[in-house]
Formats: sequence, structure tokens, C-alpha cells
Amino acid sequence: MKILHLLWKILVGTLLLYAVLFSLGLTAVIVWAGITIAAPIQQVRRLVNENPVETAYMHTYRRYVHGAGKTDSITPLFVPLDSIAKALPEAVIAAEDDGFYAHPGFDLAAILDAYEYNRQHGKIKRGASTITQQLAKNLFLSGEKSYSRKYKEFAYTLLMEHFLGKKRILELYLNYAQFGPDLFGCEAAARSYFNKSSKYLSMQQATLLAAALASPGKLNPRRPDSAFMRQRIAVIGNNLYHQGYLNDSSYKNLTGDNPPKDSLTNQTRARGNVAENDSD
Repeated sequence: MKILHLLWKILVGTLLLYAVLFSLGLTAVIVWAGITIAAPIQQVRRLVNENPVETAYMHTYRRYVHGAGKTDSITPLFVPLDSIAKALPEAVIAAEDDGFYAHPGFDLAAILDAYEYNRQHGKIKRGASTITQQLAKNLFLSGEKSYSRKYKEFAYTLLMEHFLGKKRILELYLNYAQFGPDLFGCEAAARSYFNKSSKYLSMQQATLLAAALASPGKLNPRRPDSAFMRQRIAVIGNNLYHQGYLNDSSYKNLTGDNPPKDSLTNQTRARGNVAENDSD
């Protein structure tokens, strides 16, 4: 009987210890989950009224430049969306994400199109990230390619669409996107390339800036004659034309070609971003 009593006490003690450990573990998981979820929410909600000093990508880029023994001249100059020429957001949306106002942060059609295109070419040549996804990655995440980072990008994208809305997302994107080496934000880019404020950009100048977003380290809006730049300008022109932002004459002035008369054209529509290795 003493042995049974002892075994019973050991069993009860073990169960109590297990219950305590399980309770502590569950509490820790709940606290961790709460912190993990709350932190991104707080980061995104701050963006409703605050403009970051720099993005995660800018920070990484600055460290890379300094590591190479160079000095950077990154000077982001934030300007409100209503102080930017309307041509620029129109051109950027046409270049990077023509479904921007229709999708909830992700463009399923773009993802399927990119998957099929990449499958046919045997490698990743085309991306499908929307403007919101690109902004989420640039603002908050590292450049590593992993499932973990993609999950975080997904979460930040949903949070930004919910808390910020399209207008604020577009405003932040235009002010922090990279338009060239050491050039972040449309105001710095407009002043550097065209010696004017982004408020006074023409449609042609806006299109050149938007085209350079596909590979800002290689493409220069002042040199639009490369094959890839011409292809990007044609894509942007087609989308702007079909959306009613360009008439026949302005389309020809922009692209040098007669406007397309079919509804889709043989050019690739701007569904998500174009990978850098598409450029020549």
C-alpha cells in the first residue's frame, strides 16, 4: 500500500508539474503572439500620421554603400501627394501595378501570370508584387528571400491596406521608392533628373521616372533609348491610353508609335513589379 501511495503521489506531482509548465508555456506563447501581432500593428498605425526618417531598405543600402568605402547622398525630401504632379502617380501605377485601386493589396491574376511566364522561361524573370507589397518590403523587411519574410510581407500588406488606405500608401511609396543610385523619393529624383520639383513634372518626365523603377540601379530617365526603357515606356503608355489618361496625339508623343486600337495590345500589362533581370 505504501508503494501505491508513493506512486500516486508521484503521479499527482507529475501531473501538477505538467499542468504548471503547460500553463506557463501557454502564457508565454500567448504573450509572444500578442507582442508579435501588436508590434506590426503599431508600426503601421504610426504611418497614418508619421513619415519615417528612412526605410529598412534605405538603411541596408546605406550600410552597403559605406561598407564599400563610399559615402552616400541619400536625401529623401517628403512631399504630400497633393503636391506631386498627378501625372506621376498615374504613370507609376501604370508601370508597377495597374490594378492598384481594384485589389486588396495582392493581385492574384498578376501572381498567376508571373508564375506561368517564369515557368515558360525556366527562371524567375517577372515578379508580381503590388505597390503595397513593395512598400511593405521596403519599409519594414530585409532583402532575404525566405518564406518567413514573405509571411511578414503578407501581414504588413494587409495591415497597410486596412489602416492606411490607397491614398496614403501611394503617397508613402512615391516618397520612399528608389528612382536611381542614391535617389530615394520622387522629389529628389525630379530635382536630380529634371531640375524641377515633382509638382511640375510633365507626363513624359513622369513616365521616364516610372519606367526607371523596374531597375533603378541601372536605368536612367535621362537615357530612355535602351531597349528595356523603350519597352517599359510602351507598357506605361498602353496602360495610360486604355485608362483614358492619354489621347491619340499624347500617346504618340510619349511612345513614338501610333496608339493601340485593340483592348489589350500585345504588350505586357503592368501587373506587379518587373524583376531586375528583365532589363538589358
